[in-house]
Amino acid sequence: MKIKFYNNIKYIKIIFAVLFTAYLLLLAYLTLASQYYGREVEHSSINIIPLRTIIEYSTSGYNVKAITTNLLGNIAAFMPMGFLLPIVFSKLNRMRKVIYVSFISALLIELMQYILRVGASDIDDVILNILGAVLGYWIMRCVRQIYKSLL
Repeated sequence: MKIKFYNNIKYIKIIFAVLFTAYLLLLAYLTLASQYYGREVEHSSINIIPLRTIIEYSTSGYNVKAITTNLLGNIAAFMPMGFLLPIVFSKLNRMRKVIYVSFISALLIELMQYILRVGASDIDDVILNILGAVLGYWIMRCVRQIYKSLL
């Protein structure tokens, strides 16, 4: 019976690895190649002051839909990373490791957006991405606890 259970775990890990790969490809497309989501080619700006954009959103007359899309989109974009990293890579099973990998990934995306001149590079995006990864990590932990209690 243990062999069958082990094989199931092995297949589940493969499925999650495929999901993680698909997620990374989608993330790269949406952040670097897509012309949607308010990105314009040959328009690049950079903000390195933490919380500047978020505060600007709250004090100005920006479109509420655009603000919501930006803030929630940046959080949602990294939730799968926080959820899947510890499952696919067992050595990344601690929150600080997930935060580190998410920080580096988000920073690389923002740098690539600046180099490729695709939209704005913003430290607030990095902060929101890390928040999303942390939320994804905690969801994974809750799901894991529920799964273990059912066995």
